[in-house]
Amino acid sequence: MALSYKTDIKPLFRAVDQDHMLNGQGMFDLWSYDDVKANADAIYDAVQSGRMPPEKGSRWPADRVAKFKQWMDAGYPA
Repeated sequence: MALSYKTDIKPLFRAVDQDHMLNGQGMFDLWSYDDVKANADAIYDAVQSGRMPPEKGSRWPADRVAKFKQWMDAGYPA
């Protein structure tokens, strides 16, 4: 099954993650396909290393990290 941003990737980001990125960091919109695609390498690095999400104990499980990487490797399908 092919992954898409709309159905598979966007739901990985919670409202608190979105708020942190926009209001706390002033960086980019996690709910914007274009922003996530443009920053995918940095997002992947952050979720893989556990720096994102920022709350303690909310690290992405390996299957979510793998899903994000699979989406990247598939060419960032919308």
